[in-house]
Amino acid sequence: MARGKKGTRGGASEGGLTQDQVVAHALIRDIVDWKIPPGTWLRERAIADRFEVSHAPVREALRQLTNIGLVEVHPWRGARVIEVDRHKSIEVLELWKALFGVVCRLACDVMTRQEGEELLVRVATYRDIVRQTRNTFAHLEVSNSIGSYIARRCGAPLAKQLLDRVALLARWQHHVISDTFMQSLPEGMLEESADIYERLCGHIIENQPDEADQAARDLIAVMQVQFSAALDQYLAEARAQATEKAPSPRKRS
Repeated sequence: MARGKKGTRGGASEGGLTQDQVVAHALIRDIVDWKIPPGTWLRERAIADRFEVSHAPVREALRQLTNIGLVEVHPWRGARVIEVDRHKSIEVLELWKALFGVVCRLACDVMTRQEGEELLVRVATYRDIVRQTRNTFAHLEVSNSIGSYIARRCGAPLAKQLLDRVALLARWQHHVISDTFMQSLPEGMLEESADIYERLCGHIIENQPDEADQAARDLIAVMQVQFSAALDQYLAEARAQATEKAPSPRKRS
């Protein structure tokens, strides 16, 4: 863990990052991996002690996390990691669907055939991973690497920036998909996304923007169906746990 020097927000740390950037990057990692669970209150003093910095870079780091959407600030109470929410989860997936469609559409105009062939190699790797394991995060890691490859070569920095931000939120909420849920899915459903990815890459190689856009949206839609069912299960279990923890009403004397 890089240690900052207590004092100014902008003091440089390891790797040329400022103190607030070191803190922000570490907190983002922990939140996205659910090492800091949804709904957790983030206390400035505890974070400052952890990174050995003053409160100023901590406040700036929390502001960055708020701008990303991983943290919500409650007046007079502090900052809190967001909770899993059905409406927000759908919003993230719909934005992901639209942005990935735009990125793939733009990639048709600028990606070379050689880059397209590299895409097909990555899709083959994705298909192998899907066949080898039902670990949903292993699937997501390879899938995101393919999406990132396309985004880096689409010639649209703003679209890539927005897509990266939404993909980060999508990875955070992906934790609602349990191993038990993945084991319950039919075998063919897991390979469907690999089939769509292969079709998508073919459209990019052949410079077919409309078809690539639609295939990209179809791909996220398949993930959305799986995620929605897992989300229902997660929220039902969360409600059951909340009911169990709720104090029993006092009997009137």
